[in-house]
Amino acid sequence: MTPMFTVLRRTCILLPAIGMLSGMTVACGDDDDDIVNVVPTPVVRTVNDPTFDFTTLRTFAMPDTVAHLVPQTGTPLVISRDFDRTVLDQVRANLLARGYTQTANPVRDQPDFLVLVGATAATNYDLFATYSWYPYYSTYSGLLWYTPGFDSSWTLVYPFYPTVGVTAFDRGTFLVTIVPTLTVNALAKSIRAEWAGTATALLESGVTAATVQNSIDAMFAQSPYLVAGPAR
Repeated sequence: MTPMFTVLRRTCILLPAIGMLSGMTVACGDDDDDIVNVVPTPVVRTVNDPTFDFTTLRTFAMPDTVAHLVPQTGTPLVISRDFDRTVLDQVRANLLARGYTQTANPVRDQPDFLVLVGATAATNYDLFATYSWYPYYSTYSGLLWYTPGFDSSWTLVYPFYPTVGVTAFDRGTFLVTIVPTLTVNALAKSIRAEWAGTATALLESGVTAATVQNSIDAMFAQSPYLVAGPAR
């Protein structure tokens, strides 16, 4: 039987600069003509496996980098890294607020789950398709808990893909993925995501750090089941 997956409600976050102008900021020039700049409205979505019990997780490890995801073919587009630190810090803050603990030494102590953060560096990027994840995070020593080790042949599987289907996101979309370490499949050389959150239009002109933080917060607001289990 094909597993059922839950796509939670879509949340739109208006930028602080929008005010009462319905998505636009307006400035008047000396010639009395209006200069209209359309400010993008971020959209936040989350998807998860409803059969997975997130309270079985407590400790996590997170590479200190935002991977710029590119398609297998084509030329990747240059995107800003201005908000990389903002995104990483806000994801970590939300996880800690939910009772999860970041593993101090993931090389020695296997974490319960990995948190992978990426940003699309191409237009219409298919986020939930299986891809080779390791090259993006290969410099992160926190993956050394696994023996005999990961390499470029390992893939990340989004089990919601058959249900959600092709989901294309424009460049500048941030993706946060939770991967329980018990989903490591040595035979298939794959790991399995159990939750993913996306926030679009976060690298467009006019977006602020506050907008990025609010978008990450919205991912977790949509996911009340993300609560750490009791200490073991």
